Amino acid sequence: MKFLKFKKCPVCNSSNYSTSKQGYLNLYSEQVSINLKVNEKKLNDTFENLKCNKCELIFKKVWFDKKILQNIFNQIVPTHPKGWDTKSKKFSKTYFKNDIKNLEIIIRDNKKVLEINKIIRELVSIADSITPSNNNFKKVKARLIQAIKNKNIKLINRNFNKLKNEFKFPEEFKRFKGFDSSQLISYIKSKIGRIEAYSEVGCPLWGSIKTMSKERVKCSFIKGQPYQFWGLVCKKNKILCHKTLDRNVKKLNKIPQKVKKIDYIAVYLFLDHVINPLNFMKKILKYSNSVGVILERSDKGVPIQHFTGWNKNSMKFLAKKLNKKIDYGFKPIKKTGKDFYLIY
Repeated sequence: MKFLKFKKCPVCNSSNYSTSKQGYLNLYSEQVSINLKVNEKKLNDTFENLKCNKCELIFKKVWFDKKILQNIFNQIVPTHPKGWDTKSKKFSKTYFKNDIKNLEIIIRDNKKVLEINKIIRELVSIADSITPSNNNFKKVKARLIQAIKNKNIKLINRNFNKLKNEFKFPEEFKRFKGFDSSQLISYIKSKIGRIEAYSEVGCPLWGSIKTMSKERVKCSFIKGQPYQFWGLVCKKNKILCHKTLDRNVKKLNKIPQKVKKIDYIAVYLFLDHVINPLNFMKKILKYSNSVGVILERSDKGVPIQHFTGWNKNSMKFLAKKLNKKIDYGFKPIKKTGKDFYLIY
């Protein structure tokens, strides 16, 4: 299989870089390796991460071309699980307890590796979304997550029993809550003023587009390209995810260029999937006066489905290239391993 090769940073064009931490294994590395019929670790090691010594952006030395990406996001993993989980009822004591029982039964069969991995990922996601009420419960939560990863049923049950009363609501900015946050919207408004026209690109299930629409803000949703992470055939119970949006939300197939600029556009967990992030952001800022970017930190390495990994310095460099100001002072999201950047 042929891959795209990169010898220069896609943001600053520098060829001065060093090797960065390898990406971690996840659903995408698992499913792509099955589809390509290659060993998962061997496949993952193919996608070496490089860190630019000039702007600090992390990028892939080799990566999938558009045709392969389109197949990954529309055929191999067509449904975006994180988005749908914000609308699910999985975050509950009952669901978690049933998953523990299922794991206890299924780990007796070593051949059912995929089913075991799926349950472990789900249990970790639910446990990670618990909002601990004090520091002691934070420690218990950490022990619970480690017990799940170790498939230690006895310790899973012990720590779960201590956290039963903590299943009140999922932690904000985690998997089962998403980014529909009044805190975040208030912060954005404090920096840019009123939002009368709002848009999102990427997954339509985890941002504030529904909330903003109900508040009579003029809203639009950009479907994006089929090779850019969020698949156009993403559905659950035969319902396409973008079909869940209100009728008054205008749906666009691409980023408009010749229109009156809107006030704000949300680009959440999306920029790190884009092959040419500088060009993408230039198009975004022709459509909107400001853009909010949410990105996962790259401490654990950049996984196989992400082309880039970002930090404060690489985002500051990007904003400078765009001749824009940048704000990264929104603190509530930081404890979740993600960062919010406002470029305006």
